[in-house]
Order: sequence, then structure tokens, then C-alpha cells
Amino acid sequence: MSTATSVIQATDRRELPTWVRTVVALGGTLAATAILVTALGASPIQVAKAIYTGSVGNSFSISQTVITMGILIGTGLAAAIPFSARLWNVGGEGQMTFGAMAAAVLGIVLPETWSAWLLIPIVMVGAMLGGAIFAALPGWLKARFDASEIVTTLMLNFVAVNAAAWIIFDVFPEGFVQKTESIHAAAELPRPIEGWLLDVGIVAAVVAAVVAWFIVRHTRLGFSIRAIGANAQASRLSGIRTEKVTVQTFLLAGAFAGLAGALIVQGRDHALLQDFSANVGFVGIGVALVARLHPVAVIGSAALFAVLRVGSNSLQAGAGLSPVVGEMIIATFVVLLMVTGVIKFRYPEGADAH
Repeated sequence: MSTATSVIQATDRRELPTWVRTVVALGGTLAATAILVTALGASPIQVAKAIYTGSVGNSFSISQTVITMGILIGTGLAAAIPFSARLWNVGGEGQMTFGAMAAAVLGIVLPETWSAWLLIPIVMVGAMLGGAIFAALPGWLKARFDASEIVTTLMLNFVAVNAAAWIIFDVFPEGFVQKTESIHAAAELPRPIEGWLLDVGIVAAVVAAVVAWFIVRHTRLGFSIRAIGANAQASRLSGIRTEKVTVQTFLLAGAFAGLAGALIVQGRDHALLQDFSANVGFVGIGVALVARLHPVAVIGSAALFAVLRVGSNSLQAGAGLSPVVGEMIIATFVVLLMVTGVIKFRYPEGADAH
């Protein structure tokens, strides 16, 4: 194990202060946004106010932001953990969708008479298992045939979307509305603050991030993930079964994506809706990158993305701009983080060594 350990330690060293490069990227994002907004005929100050008001300006906005944050923590972990092993999981969207399908089906077919203490965790664990199983397929294809996980995870997103449409329109349709029947009330996540839409899903998401950190930093599987990401050949020579770890890594990532699906169905929507995700599975990739693949840092990164995501919905009313501007701000920030070296993948061995 000594060779893999030394590679990890060498990879973890930072050459320049990360906070300096982050500030530079943030400043560049603000400047680019100001130029864009001005060119579109709006005021940057109005845009800032609209995003603030839309994300944390009232109880409804805060609830939506925190709920979105919890979902993004799940999809962020689904990207961060495989990326740490240099496995490119771009299928968080499909894995989250499959988890949401499992949550919706279980929330409908399980006995309504069961107590919330039993029904809520069973539905949530079922969603995580659904996401894990769906993610295991590209993991197995990678391990068994060295099939590109980028291609397989991306293509499986479309399979999940169409499977969800079948559940919505053919299996459990809700009249003429593009959603399934509502799940049982006992399967819904509690909303502890009266008058607020905020549910306890954020607690589950934060706990998941801490659990992910513990797994990555303090377990044999986590060491193997980091070792493979640092040097796959050295890991094999050290006795690590890379094929097995590949499948386990995808199982873990899929479980966290499935958790995001459960938070959507059990917390936000109480049913499976057509086009429910708004691409948060793909946004999770940005969340993971900004967090530099650190599971606990995913929490803060998800909060930032949630503020921009939810706040952008107020741009039309507050500044006369399309909510798409918020997506452009997020993309600009991620690109500048990569340009300034805050987001960086450094591989000590040759490109053909994986």
C-alpha cells in the first residue's frame, strides 16, 4: 500500500493558496455577470437584489433554497465520490430519477396504515437502493469490459427518464395531471416549522455528506477509492481489487443520487412529476467540482448553487431577465474556478495507466 499512499499524499499538496484563486474566480464571475447583465439592459444591483430576495427573502424562498440544497448535496456526492477514483459518473440525473421512481412506487403501494416511523425510512432506503442498483450497471460494465463510464452513465439517463414517464402515465397516473398518484401522507417527510414548506430532508442530506466523508477518509473502501484515483496501476500492484472497488464506488454514488430522488418525492413534491428534476443531477457535477470532491465541502457548495438556482427564479420579476441568467452565472463560476486552478485534476502517472 505504500506506493499508493505516497501518491495520494503528493497529490493532496497544494502549490498556491486556494482561497486566493477562489476570490479571483469569484471576482471574475461578478465582473462577467455585470457586463452581461448591463448588455441585456438590466442593472447588476437589481439582479443581485432579485437573487437575494428570491432565495432567502422570505420563509417560502428560504424553504425552497434549503430543500434544493439537500437535493444538490445528494447529486453532488454522487459525482464527487466516483470522481475521486477517476471514474466519471455523469449519470447522477438517471440515478436520481430511478431513486425517485422507487420512492414514488413504494410510497404508493406500501400499506397506508404503517406508521411514519416505519414508512419514511423504508421508502428512503428503497430509493437509495434503486439508485445504487441503477448505478451498478455502468460500474459493472466498466469493471468487466472497461466500457466507458461516461458513455454508459450518460445513455442510462435517457433510460431512467423514459422509465419514469411509463410510471407516471401508465402505472400510477393521476388523472390528467403529469404526475403519479400522491404517496401516502405517512411517507412524507415532516415539516417541523409550522407555516414553512421546509422539511427534514436537509438533515438526511447533511448526515449523508458526513457519512460519505467518513467512508472516503476512514474506511478500506475509501482508501481504495483515493488510491485508484491517484494511481490505478500502483493500486493493482498493492493488491487492491480495482474492478470490485469500481462497482462498489458506483453503488455508493447511486445510493446518494437515490437519496436526492427520495428528498424530491418524499419532501418537495409528494409524487413523481414529469420533468421533475430541472437537471439537478447534472448540476451536482458542478457542486462536486466546486467542493474539490470533498464530501463535507459539498454541503457549502450545494448551498451556493441552491441560492443561485432558486434566486434566479425571481430574475424575471425583479430585473426583467430570464432565469437562465442564473445558470450562466453558475457555469461562469465553475469555468473560472478551473481556469484559476481551484478545480484541478492532477495525475502523477501517464494517461494510459488507468
